[in-house]
Amino acid sequence: MTIKDEFMQSMEEFKKNHHPSLFRDPGVYQEWLAQTYFFVRHSTALLGYALPFLKNDDLRHHFEKHLGEETRHDLVALKDLQKMGREISEFKESAPTQAFYQSQYYRVQFEGGTALLGYILFLEGIAVHWGKEVFEVVKNHHKGTHFARVHVDEDPEHLEGALKTIMSLDKAQQEAIMRNFYFSKQLYEVIVSTSVKNNSLLKAA
Repeated sequence: MTIKDEFMQSMEEFKKNHHPSLFRDPGVYQEWLAQTYFFVRHSTALLGYALPFLKNDDLRHHFEKHLGEETRHDLVALKDLQKMGREISEFKESAPTQAFYQSQYYRVQFEGGTALLGYILFLEGIAVHWGKEVFEVVKNHHKGTHFARVHVDEDPEHLEGALKTIMSLDKAQQEAIMRNFYFSKQLYEVIVSTSVKNNSLLKAA
């Protein structure tokens, strides 16, 4: 099975397990936006941290370009939350969210800068293959939807670029990337599930 086949299979599994209709509930959507803000605000720092670990000039240029594209995306999620009448101070950064991005610094340091491509591949993958359906739900139920729309519009090109880059690397690098891809997928699934659970607990209180 090729990396692209593995990737597509994982995206289909994710979509089956996390139906976008969950986001009709404003509480679930707001919790998800808050957790998204908490990890997206580290995107540029992670890319910058990985740069000195990259030996390949083409990869370095790829990361530098991606860094520019991710600048201030966290503020888009924050503004969506505010449009729904909520402030980020009302939310607590969950343990799965912290583990999601904090673990990437470890992987970059001990597995190399290219390992971060697994995290990037997963996030851009769900933006394209899951995010489009999420956007179709939230645009009909909520006010703050700019973050979802921007990533659905922009990430298809990013995704193709990431897959092409990964396929050009050697086997050891590809294995590190895919380990991180599956690791990131599992943690993100916990983030989504926790967003649903936290909202249910609030309603029951």
